[in-house]
Amino acid sequence: MTKQKKSTRETKPQSESFLAKFNLSEIIPQKHHPWVVLLVILILFLIFLNPLYFGNKTFQSGDIITMESMKNYIAKDRDGFSLWNPYIFCGMPAYALGTEPTWFNLIYTVYTFIRTVFASAFSVQYAMWSFYLIILGITSFFFVKYLTRNTLVSLFSAIATAFSTGIIVFLFIGHVTKLTSLCMYPLLFLLLLKLKEKFTLLDFLLLIVTLQIFIQGFHVQIIFYTLFSVGIYYLYYSLRFLKTKEYTQLKNLLKSAVVFVIATVIALLIQADNFTQIYEYTPYSTRGTESILEKESPKTEKSESDYYNYHTEWSFSPEEVLTFLVPSYYGFGNSKYKGPLTNNQEVEVNTYFGQMLFVDVAMYMGVLVFLLALYAMIALREDPFVQFLTILTLISLLISFGKNFPVLFDLMFYYFPYFNKFRVPSMILVLVQLSMPVLAGLGLMKLISLRNEKSEKINTIIRNISLAVSGIFILVLLLNVPISNWFIGRINDYAASIQQSKPQLAQQYQVLAEYTAQMFTTDLTLAFLFIAIGLWSIYLYINKKFSADILVGVFIILTIVDLWRIDSRGAKYTDNPDIKSLFTKPDYISFIEQQNEKEPFRIFNLKQDGSIGSFSNNANFHAYFLIEDFYGYSGIKPRAYQDYMDVVGPVNPALWNMLNVKYIIANQPIGLPGLKPVYNSANTVVMLNENYLPRMFFINKIDKLSALEYLNKIKSGELDPTKVAIAENENLSIDAIDSTASIKLLKYDEALIEAEVNASGNNFIFIGNSYHPGWKAYINGTKTVVYKTNHGYLGVVVPKGKHTLKIEYAPESFFISRNIALVLSSLVILGLIVTLVIELKRKRK
Repeated sequence: MTKQKKSTRETKPQSESFLAKFNLSEIIPQKHHPWVVLLVILILFLIFLNPLYFGNKTFQSGDIITMESMKNYIAKDRDGFSLWNPYIFCGMPAYALGTEPTWFNLIYTVYTFIRTVFASAFSVQYAMWSFYLIILGITSFFFVKYLTRNTLVSLFSAIATAFSTGIIVFLFIGHVTKLTSLCMYPLLFLLLLKLKEKFTLLDFLLLIVTLQIFIQGFHVQIIFYTLFSVGIYYLYYSLRFLKTKEYTQLKNLLKSAVVFVIATVIALLIQADNFTQIYEYTPYSTRGTESILEKESPKTEKSESDYYNYHTEWSFSPEEVLTFLVPSYYGFGNSKYKGPLTNNQEVEVNTYFGQMLFVDVAMYMGVLVFLLALYAMIALREDPFVQFLTILTLISLLISFGKNFPVLFDLMFYYFPYFNKFRVPSMILVLVQLSMPVLAGLGLMKLISLRNEKSEKINTIIRNISLAVSGIFILVLLLNVPISNWFIGRINDYAASIQQSKPQLAQQYQVLAEYTAQMFTTDLTLAFLFIAIGLWSIYLYINKKFSADILVGVFIILTIVDLWRIDSRGAKYTDNPDIKSLFTKPDYISFIEQQNEKEPFRIFNLKQDGSIGSFSNNANFHAYFLIEDFYGYSGIKPRAYQDYMDVVGPVNPALWNMLNVKYIIANQPIGLPGLKPVYNSANTVVMLNENYLPRMFFINKIDKLSALEYLNKIKSGELDPTKVAIAENENLSIDAIDSTASIKLLKYDEALIEAEVNASGNNFIFIGNSYHPGWKAYINGTKTVVYKTNHGYLGVVVPKGKHTLKIEYAPESFFISRNIALVLSSLVILGLIVTLVIELKRKRK
């Protein structure tokens, strides 16, 4: 009997520890998980971006400053909708820069209202753009939850996506339109997967809303890459179903493709105001047509080679894939140095020494995310969706190599529609950044399933790998100095290679070599530490010391620590008032405003001191004060304007006179005829251009010259553009004016000019605003032709007599597309509300 009792004591099961039995669903019911996750994602962003939310800090870059400069233009009271921006480059369509809120798009109105409510909680206006990163985290969660049905795994993927260094950097550098599109990417694929299984009206309407929000940022490159990934999705599944003879599945897939096309068309029609305006402007912009020099010069191998090189300067390289594991393997990008070289003052430095010209940050996604994604690609290689994501990731990676992998890139560059318009091949890595966290989540689910296999072999393999990685971690710690010296040698070799071409930069790399090496050894050490902890956690889980939720929790914590550490390295905060102080009204603007000018004029800041608004740092600064600038900053400037800069150059008094430039700002007086100093301060001189002409003036002669000939004659001084004009593709017969001819300006606004004209004959009037077919002209209420004059400006022929001339920018396409957007967006919102109400009632029953 005693022996029996002893036996009973020996076989009594031990109680499980908290770590072994922890289950989130026992604490928080499943139905509350989405709300808890939403709260967790929000709290994580509030913590990580706390200087932005609570510290009165913001991010500063040229693009952010340019956005601020247009703030007053967008907020300006006006009759009708803002369609023309007159404040830079002698005017350009507002849609190319930024317009007031499109009230007629109800989807946009509702979505931005939610964003505004979120942003109203914070004093820094720029905080509103972080809203899109939070949305990205939420949509990523629901996408992976649909795939895995696991809340914590889905949260892991959501955090990995939203805090991925290659994505969050867009917030740091002001590329926020990319975020407006990317935040809808996971939701788009979630709906495509659901529609492949079953069509519902709710999913269809949600797809329209998703696509509509997706294209609102109108970042063409991101839109292109997303549609490219959707194309690969449909191509892959079509071929798969054909191969496996799953014709019912193929039929459902094709139905979902038709639904996607219809939803896309509706979304595009709702956004037609944007598309039509950009489409009509593109042929007159630097993005849509060759320069006059390229058109007039015969194509050579060198010119084609220059075009190719220009578009492939930011080609990722195969070697830089190592930055997915160790982000500073090529020096990282922007970081903050503080040490003896700067007397312990924090200074931003860029330590990148890879093939690209420069980078802001490494395209890092977290070492555990990367390895889990690779594991999923191998362990789940039979899974169709894993195969699709693997194919998409590999194709995107190969395309990102650009000129380093010409077999694929050149095929796309020369034969794929519109692809050769994009300058940065490495931008397609956003698809990798979005795919890898999803694969990592699926890989984590596979690891969770390993315990069910109860394989001693798996247990042994994981233990041995854990021991090996732990050993490597210890070796890296012990060999820190030799590794650092090896890395310094790499930096010095790179510095030596650019010593002749970029001596100052080479010196900077050499001086910062120790700092960069320390960054690398720290990243390398922590990478192996995170891997070791992750592996031992898996081992403990397999051996039932950890529950599945604890295992995932460990990976979540490690990934947060890993990504936050690297993300914060590339975040450059500045005091919020600093950006506002940048827009303190300068003395020369105050002086010009005091002149109380009654007619339109332009200014040109030629200061060479790098101050904001100066020649090298224009940033559209003067638009903030609603003063029209001869110069400006934009990636899609008027083509004709850029041709004048390329051929004639910015400093040409005859050009200034023609284009209504009344005031020249400089550091010191400029010795050109007609310039009279009228204001002086410590480092500023304002000069009155005494020969400037009004915005509208008569031209006596129309010459038959090519545009390039005309520009070259202006440059050489052979021709006065204020007296002789060219009208593109027109044979006009006009009369020279006499002393009775006059123009009296009656009204001038952004997109409207009205004047009383007394013509002495069939006279030609030049208007110094950039040409666009959206400009309409009316003489006494009757429409007349607007001619493209002097290679890019406006001209009108006025018959003899006294007339009222009205010129307005009013593209018909806008008014048509505005009405379409209002009707369709209203129907979609109404349909969505009705469908949701019906769905809720059905569920309650």
